[in-house]
This record gives sequence, C-alpha cells and structure tokens, in this order.
Amino acid sequence: MPVDRANDSYAIYRLLMPGQPFDQLPPEQNRRWAIAEVTVNEQDRSPAIPPLGQLKPPPENPRGFNEAEGDYETNKYVRVKLERDPLKIDHEFALLSPSDVQELRNARSGTEASSSQQSQWSGYPGVTFFSEVYFSKDHGAALVYMNDWCAHLCAAGTWIYLEKQGGHWVRRSGIVHGGA
Repeated sequence: MPVDRANDSYAIYRLLMPGQPFDQLPPEQNRRWAIAEVTVNEQDRSPAIPPLGQLKPPPENPRGFNEAEGDYETNKYVRVKLERDPLKIDHEFALLSPSDVQELRNARSGTEASSSQQSQWSGYPGVTFFSEVYFSKDHGAALVYMNDWCAHLCAAGTWIYLEKQGGHWVRRSGIVHGGA
C-alpha cells in the first residue's frame, strides 16, 4: 500500500468492519471475520458500477467527493495487498490470500470442498472484500468499495463515501450497519 494512503486507508477499513450482513449474525455465527488480503479493482467487481453509479456528491462537499471520484478514475485498476498489523481490529480475523478466498467460497457454498476444507472455514460466515481507498487531494474525503460475500445467503457490494471530521473518518453514505 502506498505510504501516503496507508494510515487513512486502514482507519477506514477498521471503521467499516464487520460488514453489514455479518453484524446482524448471532455471536456463534460471527466468531471470526475473513478479509481478502488483496483489494479488488474495477475488473474484479461484477457489475463494475463506478461510485457515481450508486452515490451522488453531497451538496455541502461536492469538491471532496468529486476529487475522490477522480482518484478512483486514475487508480481503478490498482490492487493493493493489506497487512494484518495496521488493521488493528479488536476481533478475531484472518487475512485470506486469493487461494484461501477460493477455498472458503467453495467450502461455504458446498462446491469442490473436502471435509477438512469445510471444517477449516466453518467458523467464518463469509469474506469481506475492499477496494483501494480513493481520496480527495487533501485526504479529507474518501470513497471505498466494500463487498461482503457469505455463500448463497448474501453478497452485498456498495460504494461508501466518508469524510474526515475532527481527525476521524465518518461514514456519510452507503449501507449503514450497527455501530458505524
């Protein structure tokens, strides 16, 4: 991850965990979280809806939104690898490699998974995918794509717009869940 994006990006990823379908699960089904360690880009999303396809700039800060959307246009094909330590999440979680993500998906959907693979991934309700975080020039506004996948039960992908207020990131749009 580029150094100039790291602190704010990890703060945003922390703020958004767990994803919307996972925070609704009972504790016994939500013991561990899985996060894809490689971010998704425009080619990975299906459908590949851009931020302006789901969100509108807020009337009180269109410049910040539009600059973040411009950063998306410049970097929409970039993937970055997430690191465990900077996430600093106070919940059991795993960063999954692309092959681990595929194994979890197979185990959770019951396809091509051995019983040992199904057992290995049984404590995970699904996996959360993030895009790189796209910023305004002053890093006061940001856009990020988040997709929570949980087998046949759900797949909720959405763009989220955030603004930095008082030194902290605040969610301004996107699907809002408890605690965010």
